[in-house]
Amino acid sequence: MDFLMEELERMEANAIDSFEEEISDIDIKRWQALFSMTYDDAHHNLKTYRANIERQRFSEELWLELKASKEAQGFDRESCEYALFCRSKVYSAGAPITNSAHPPSPNSVLRGLILGGPLSTPEDVQDIAGFTPTVVTAESEESERSFCYVTASQEHRIRQGLSDRGTSFEPCFVSINIAAKDLSTLPTLGVDDTTMPQHRLNHAGDLVKQQQFPVLYFFYGTLAQPEILKRVLELENDPGPALERAHVLGGKITALGQYRALVNSSNSRVNGHAFMVQSEDQELALRLYETNIYEVVRCDIILHGEGVPVKGLTFRLAASR
Repeated sequence: MDFLMEELERMEANAIDSFEEEISDIDIKRWQALFSMTYDDAHHNLKTYRANIERQRFSEELWLELKASKEAQGFDRESCEYALFCRSKVYSAGAPITNSAHPPSPNSVLRGLILGGPLSTPEDVQDIAGFTPTVVTAESEESERSFCYVTASQEHRIRQGLSDRGTSFEPCFVSINIAAKDLSTLPTLGVDDTTMPQHRLNHAGDLVKQQQFPVLYFFYGTLAQPEILKRVLELENDPGPALERAHVLGGKITALGQYRALVNSSNSRVNGHAFMVQSEDQELALRLYETNIYEVVRCDIILHGEGVPVKGLTFRLAASR
């Protein structure tokens, strides 16, 4: 759970940086153009975004990969970070950022609640919010913290429960660097705008299949390597994950530093492997491994030697849309 401790350290760095950043007229006009905001909205949203200590930052490696194409579209690094990461944020303090082109679904976001005060145990959370969370422990050289995973709607229930009890305790929530999964918006490989009628699912059963477990996933990069997949899913006693040769249509592979990333491409085929993910816990481990640089999307997976596609899921580069 090192990522949870790393998140706390990043939040501290953001808090320091927020005092040093000025809002320029150039930045405001850029946000007006990119996000269809008024001048006042752009100024307010920039101020709110920079004051948010949970905001994400691109690695130098990723920004170098994206820079040329995104600058050609009018983005700078900050606005590109905003466009990508605001979809998976829950702004729990201050006024919310408005006019986001990709508002998050209430249950597509995972956060880490640091246990303490009146929320010190799972039983405390159950008493205040009406659900029992799973607790995990994160360690660093200096400290050890207990966390539990919560969705945005569960966070709201926690805050409402504390308010109903008249307590002034302020819970500490940590954003988790995890691949987004919001199938309610029907993100699909090879499709940029899934709201168009021709891209809607033909059968309600297809929607259910890709939301239940087990579910077939298509891997094309490091997760297609048995030893890495075995380590990510903690399958120490497994002789080897059951990977099957497969391919998908509607995407292509682009280089992302030393890694490979899947992006939309209407007339391309990508070869890789299929794997049956057995549970939500396994999927969570995969999403944490991929990080919020990626998002879970629907796809048709064609197993080797078979012509009939199987409804499944894969990880697409989130910044590619």
